[in-house]
Amino acid sequence: MKIKLSHPLISCICITQNRPSLLLKAIVSFDTQSYPNRELVISYPKWDKETKQLIESILEVADLRIVCIEREGNESLGAARNHAIANCNGDFICLWDDDDWYHTKRLAHQYNTMRVNGQLREASILTKVMLFDVTTQKGYLSFPYLWCGSLLCKKNHILQHPFTNSDVAEDAQIVKYLESRKLLHYIPDSAFLYLYVYHGTNALSYFHFSYYLKKSDALDSESTDWIRSLLDIKVEVLPS
Repeated sequence: MKIKLSHPLISCICITQNRPSLLLKAIVSFDTQSYPNRELVISYPKWDKETKQLIESILEVADLRIVCIEREGNESLGAARNHAIANCNGDFICLWDDDDWYHTKRLAHQYNTMRVNGQLREASILTKVMLFDVTTQKGYLSFPYLWCGSLLCKKNHILQHPFTNSDVAEDAQIVKYLESRKLLHYIPDSAFLYLYVYHGTNALSYFHFSYYLKKSDALDSESTDWIRSLLDIKVEVLPS
């Protein structure tokens, strides 16, 4: 008997602006994913020439599936995500922030975990992640929470219940909808997949981030050193 495995296209949505060094690491993280059928949708302002040049230089030397979207510079994060999702090709949407770190098995593990009792759930979210505060150089294992940045969801649900036109809590509406319809699969034991980094220019204020830290468990020095080593890796695009 032959078994055919299906890998639907996952569109990873990356909203960025004028920080090419962070974006480059996010692209490398996307490139090293073990999940085979994926595309990276990068949205950046029309005036952001550095980001455009970076993407062009990468596409000259790497065979990556990248969709570029040039947006107006005054769009909110929520509006930019909606625009990117409307122009992507995937059956599933995965949020892919340019300033966080993702394990190479993030997509594969999160997608496979959504298969419960032989049926595929409509969406999933991590309820524990790793946290790192660049300002103090300390790492944490988060408290149980719906970490919206880790959302993986069928595209049609987000099209019907889009992100709100805001830079903060723009994802609350879709997550509440998925919860209310019992469509959301919670993943409590895979914090290693996602590292949420506070670096000082996040959309979330440090006041809110420090609230998360107070409720989380500090990591030991070995684990914290491992996180630092991940973030300290230097990445550059070599000419072809």
